[in-house]
Amino acid sequence: MAKPKSNVAVNTELLAAIKSGKVTHVTQAEAVEAGLQHVPPLVEVNIDPSAIVDGKAPVRLSEAGHKYIPANAETASAPAASPYTIMSGVVLPASKRGGGGGGGAPKKYPFDQLEVGQTFFVPASAAVPDPVKKLGSTVSSANMRYAVETGETKEVERTKRGPGNKAVVDPATGQNVREKKTVPVYKQTRKFTIRPVVGGEKYGDWTAPANGAVIGRVM
Repeated sequence: MAKPKSNVAVNTELLAAIKSGKVTHVTQAEAVEAGLQHVPPLVEVNIDPSAIVDGKAPVRLSEAGHKYIPANAETASAPAASPYTIMSGVVLPASKRGGGGGGGAPKKYPFDQLEVGQTFFVPASAAVPDPVKKLGSTVSSANMRYAVETGETKEVERTKRGPGNKAVVDPATGQNVREKKTVPVYKQTRKFTIRPVVGGEKYGDWTAPANGAVIGRVM
């Protein structure tokens, strides 16, 4: 992955979700967003090909990550004013495959204020030419915030990790050692989605003023 940088932005919502066990696997972009490039790194990612599931690698907090969460708890929970207008009557375009992770703290956007069926528009810009790709993980993080424990647990199987977060290899077989772990089961209380829109086209009662993306609450 990319060379570590100092003073990088960290998605504390995603970092907290990793700490709580809501998030166990991440894409490369999500790992960077959670603090992989922070100095020192806030997360440890297992990039062993055998451990990767659906393009996502197992992730856990580093010692620095555990210390970072309490130190930034107030910042992570503080509400922020959003420049985006909440709209009703917008019909979301059909889903298209593609898009990936990206940056941006969920509190920057008005997820908390959205009612079911409401949306907000994020225009494409020179800084963000593809909002769907850029904000994919932001929407995922918002969904994570509204996932609550059901009180049930499930057992998952993962590659066993040793010192330095390296996979433990069975000397007899040369294969990674697998271990089972019990994790909480979560359910969604709200769900958000993102769709690309084309400037000048109508989506229900609304006409897109420019190319960009519409983010909507669907549950």
